[in-house]
Amino acid sequence: MRVPHKLPAAAAILLAAFLVLSPLLAALFGAGPWGPTSSSAFAGIAGPLGGSACSALVAALVALLLGVPFALLVERLGAGPRRVAWTLGLLALMVPPYLVAEAAIVLLGPAGKVARPVGLLLGLGPRSADPIAAGRFTVPGFVYSWQAVGLVMGGCLFPVVALAVAGAYRRTDHRAFESARLARGWRGVVTIGASVLIPPALGAAFLVLALTLTEFAVPQLLRVRTVGDAVYERIQVGDLAGASALCLPLLPIVVAAGGLGSFALMRGRVASLAGLEGEVPRFAGRRPGRTAQVAAGIMTGLAITPALVLPCVSLGWLAVTARIARPAAGGRHRVLRASGFLDSLGGAWDLAHDDAIRTVVLAAIAATLATAFATALARLATRAGWAAALGVLGAGVAVPAPIVGLGLIALWNRGAGAAIYTSSAVVLLAWFARFLPIAVFLAQGALARVPRELEDAAALAGRGPVGRLLAVVIPNAAPGLVAAWLAIYVLSATEYGSTALIAPPGRPLLAPSVVNLMRRGQDPEIAACQVLLLAVIALPPVLLALGMVLRPRFGASAKGTP
Repeated sequence: MRVPHKLPAAAAILLAAFLVLSPLLAALFGAGPWGPTSSSAFAGIAGPLGGSACSALVAALVALLLGVPFALLVERLGAGPRRVAWTLGLLALMVPPYLVAEAAIVLLGPAGKVARPVGLLLGLGPRSADPIAAGRFTVPGFVYSWQAVGLVMGGCLFPVVALAVAGAYRRTDHRAFESARLARGWRGVVTIGASVLIPPALGAAFLVLALTLTEFAVPQLLRVRTVGDAVYERIQVGDLAGASALCLPLLPIVVAAGGLGSFALMRGRVASLAGLEGEVPRFAGRRPGRTAQVAAGIMTGLAITPALVLPCVSLGWLAVTARIARPAAGGRHRVLRASGFLDSLGGAWDLAHDDAIRTVVLAAIAATLATAFATALARLATRAGWAAALGVLGAGVAVPAPIVGLGLIALWNRGAGAAIYTSSAVVLLAWFARFLPIAVFLAQGALARVPRELEDAAALAGRGPVGRLLAVVIPNAAPGLVAAWLAIYVLSATEYGSTALIAPPGRPLLAPSVVNLMRRGQDPEIAACQVLLLAVIALPPVLLALGMVLRPRFGASAKGTP
């Protein structure tokens, strides 16, 4: 008897829902937030909740101010400059926000490297000419504020808004803009552009709002009291019920923001004239002049400054200016040896090389399993007509990282589950709960770009479902699936909030080690651990780029071999 094709889809959806939502349910019910011991859990929640909400609003606004003009200016460039600008934007998205927060502290904090000259330039210096007063001068601690958290998160997440706006812009037939310009001038262009671009921009801004509400490491480094920080403190003292109760006011806000963002992005998909005609838009309007190219370059530099330029400057400054004893200077790299950076880098590798190797291996395993499962899940759900049901998994992205860790503790730190809780499997479960929805959504988009006609032709040629998947669907969806793999790898390798809580004893991972060193280390150690983490992040993209460069050469040499 043939198994109904909807049964595997239902089983896959249930498994995905268990992986993503079980930590949340275990935290809410298994930790007992409804009991009498948590009756005072909400005492003092107004301050942390206000810090989370205010920083999230600032982040959404900053992402809009950077992402919208970046997308509109860059999309009008030629193919080469546009590719370079988007590469820089995506690189900014790959940098962990807590490295950007540390860079802000190093450069712009009260005792930062450039804080005093910037403060004097802005008129914030001491009013007295007394040298003692000038020596005691420090810039006001703006870096340690919820506004700074919003600036850091908005600067890191602006590509989310830019990608949404660019996608809507590309799907729109540009003849509509040209017609509006001829009929009503630039006022008509602005009217058409607003109706096309505002929904996806607002939808992406809501997603940035939700992601900032769940951020944990950046507020902790910048000493801003948020709900995630309060939850983490309760878990540290063993008050699991109070920790699970504290997340209750935040969850509806995050879920509502994420839901509104997803709905706005779906509604923002434009049915262009060319889409109705069944062809790809080919009309691009007038080419940008030199002024537009300069404006795009300035905007690109401004957009990537918070998340890319600032960390690079901070890292270079730490590597060059952190001093050690004079006798250690010498050798070919005299400046770096005099700064102590090479010694610190060697010490960081000796201290954390096991953490780095373990992080690379586990992140690669998580990315591979998540991408493979997400591909199968998206295909099964689409064939069964249940693709819309996968949107429920998006609620998992809205769960704060400490709640995921709390739920896994409540779920697996008992009985037979102790074997999983004391192994690296619990880390994989945490990463699945945090990032599997992202893999599913990216896999859905990759599979949706495969023309249905190709699969129908393979079916007429006698290919079965598995053969069509391997021979037609996967090769055509490969770029999107590779992007999904890279996204899950980077997110897993840099995850701090949940990993810090459930990492097995004696087997730490790199992200918690790096954050701890940034909080307690000296300048050379901070620079060294940042280089180590960035190397772990860059390893797969570098290998992928190297493979793409060498593949044509090996292919040409193989063809020339008799």
